[in-house]
Amino acid sequence: MADIEQNYQVKYSEKWGSYLQQEASRLDKYVTVETGLSGKMVAFDQYGLLAFEEKVARMAQTVLTEAPTKRRVMYPHIYTKAVGFDEFDAKKLANIDVPVSKTIEGLRAAAGRTMDKVMLEAFLGENYTGENGTTAVPFSEQQVIASDYVDSGSAVSANLTVAKLRKALAMLHKAEAWNEERRAYGDELVLACTSNQIDSLLQEPQVSSYDYNTVRALAEGKVDSFLGFRIIRTELLPVNDQGERSCLAWVKSKAQFGIWDDFKVKISVRDDLDEALQVRAKFACGATRLQEEAFVKILCSEA
Repeated sequence: MADIEQNYQVKYSEKWGSYLQQEASRLDKYVTVETGLSGKMVAFDQYGLLAFEEKVARMAQTVLTEAPTKRRVMYPHIYTKAVGFDEFDAKKLANIDVPVSKTIEGLRAAAGRTMDKVMLEAFLGENYTGENGTTAVPFSEQQVIASDYVDSGSAVSANLTVAKLRKALAMLHKAEAWNEERRAYGDELVLACTSNQIDSLLQEPQVSSYDYNTVRALAEGKVDSFLGFRIIRTELLPVNDQGERSCLAWVKSKAQFGIWDDFKVKISVRDDLDEALQVRAKFACGATRLQEEAFVKILCSEA
């Protein structure tokens, strides 16, 4: 070994990199958002359906009926995270900065992912109603498309198919939860699925050339809609014990998201920890379905 080889140095990067991650909420633009909320819960009161009755007698007694009102209740979920740096970290890191800006960037990304999880868990899970907001409302089994759903022939478990999407659209139409006129008022038809489901659509042999080209453009990020659904790719959707992914279709106006306290960051010096630098973030949010018929769960087998 040459003498000079003993003096070779290790060169380290002078910038902090980032792990691969979802960097912002992907769902907040496709739900109804209400900010500035307060209280231990927030109630969303809605007026139900009315129906006329035919008059069959002259000068009959008038019959009064109660107004058909309904209520959904949303509770806040409060999240905090604090990251600390010792007072001598800056000196010991030498030519690389203390990653305060990267910490804030990472906290913001984590908040976006957490907000999406809050929405998905609420939209797919148990909601609450009643005067005191304590009556549980599970996701309706009538709004679930089984993983083995087919248009015709023998049922067999499958991933996301065009047949399942058509079925979801038909269910929303039948319930009057969706019609194209709603787009003029800013409403949207949304479908949340993973990259696995998009890939499954590309593999369907019966897809027409037009549909295939549309789905391929979707997979390549060139378009973001299919069969009228705004497609939102998220890898946060749950999988059950049978290996079935719960994808979800919904109508934007009926998917409620609320913010009690928006994402905030505070940087402070902790005198109780030898003047350590603290980067602390917080936010509080909640979500709920406003109407069961505006949501359709599509089970997709990923076995």
